[in-house]
Amino acid sequence: MSSDAEFDEANALSTAEKTAAPSTPTKRKRFVWSKGMIECLLSLRLGAMASSFNGSRSVAQLSAAWERLRLKFALVQAVQIETAQLKNKYQALKNKFSTIKLAESDTGNNGLGSVNFDQSVHSDSSKRKAEVDAEIERQREQRRKKEKVDIGQ
Repeated sequence: MSSDAEFDEANALSTAEKTAAPSTPTKRKRFVWSKGMIECLLSLRLGAMASSFNGSRSVAQLSAAWERLRLKFALVQAVQIETAQLKNKYQALKNKFSTIKLAESDTGNNGLGSVNFDQSVHSDSSKRKAEVDAEIERQREQRRKKEKVDIGQ
């Protein structure tokens, strides 16, 4: 008898759980990307697996390629991550890169090399003057050579 009562009680609890209002989904913690993870993502996407993504691919082929990338990324980095997170990060990096490249072409801030934007760089004016003078002399020499060409007069 007691087993039937326990069964009825357990059944009543499971029915109550099913009819209760759905619990609010817990929001997942934001994934924190390290520099190494970003480098790994870019090296896999643009290097080792680039041929899987290049060319005309169907949605199914691209989905399979992203899934393979996710598996390789998970093996290398020892983290569990969803394919959508990888895609979103890659798109965000592409957008950021495009924005920076566009800003460089607009402002002329290219050729800075390893100089960070918060550092100040003072050029050695005498070195620059020597380089400019050498270039001017080289161009004059080329002009003189062209003027001396005799075409049979």
